[in-house]
Amino acid sequence: MNLSQTTKDVLEKIEIAEKERRFNDHLDPTVNPNYIKVDENHKYIWGIKEHINYGLLKIFPVGPYCFIANNFWLKTKVHGKKNLKGLKSAITTCNHVNKLDAIAVKKALGRRKFRVTVAEFNNLNCSLGTYMRAFGIMPLSSDIKAMKNFNRSVSKMLDNKTFINFFAEQSEWWCYEKPRPVLPGAYHYAVNNNTPILPLFITFTKTGKYDENGIEKRKFHIHILKPIYPKKELSKKENIEYLMKENMNAWIAKYEEFYKVKHEL
Repeated sequence: MNLSQTTKDVLEKIEIAEKERRFNDHLDPTVNPNYIKVDENHKYIWGIKEHINYGLLKIFPVGPYCFIANNFWLKTKVHGKKNLKGLKSAITTCNHVNKLDAIAVKKALGRRKFRVTVAEFNNLNCSLGTYMRAFGIMPLSSDIKAMKNFNRSVSKMLDNKTFINFFAEQSEWWCYEKPRPVLPGAYHYAVNNNTPILPLFITFTKTGKYDENGIEKRKFHIHILKPIYPKKELSKKENIEYLMKENMNAWIAKYEEFYKVKHEL
């Protein structure tokens, strides 16, 4: 299933939301409205059974699907691998620009342990949902007890040399080139766990090829930028603000360097 493209009506919604400065709105319809509510018993930390079952699914079909997505649909090229040197774990942040962009993030991080936070409606109650859980999704929840479980799990994973990705803009806007304002969630977890933020930023080149809807396909370039560390002398609130600001500065610098334009929102 190729979910990498979009439709013209979604692109029109993005144009309207941009003009109205609603940069964090969800504009793409969900793949399947039938999803599993996340409660305090959700298994973010896998047991032996999950490790075996999900491990087998990673071999087939998840692994081959990711290979096809990166090499034939997204045509992902990774830049800046040197910035991973010495990092044992991190909160990664990436601009959210495609339904499959987490697959590009996974390619950028290579063989490192990887999980990705997603909205609860992505915890699908179907085979695709099972494959996504095997890939490593960590659905968020509006339930307080569920989020306490989530918070504990994030801390354990970071201690266990895991890279956890947050799409800090929250919503997915198909191939939107500009950095959008980030929300504080990712930076809260970085500060609480004294973990660096590793900014990633996806840029695009056009391919000259069009899908059946007449939308030009893009080639993905995912840039691994320099890690940003919380400062000991700052309070929690100040550190969150500092990390958010520095993350945005890094994204904007890469955007301006790649597209040769001044960033404006």
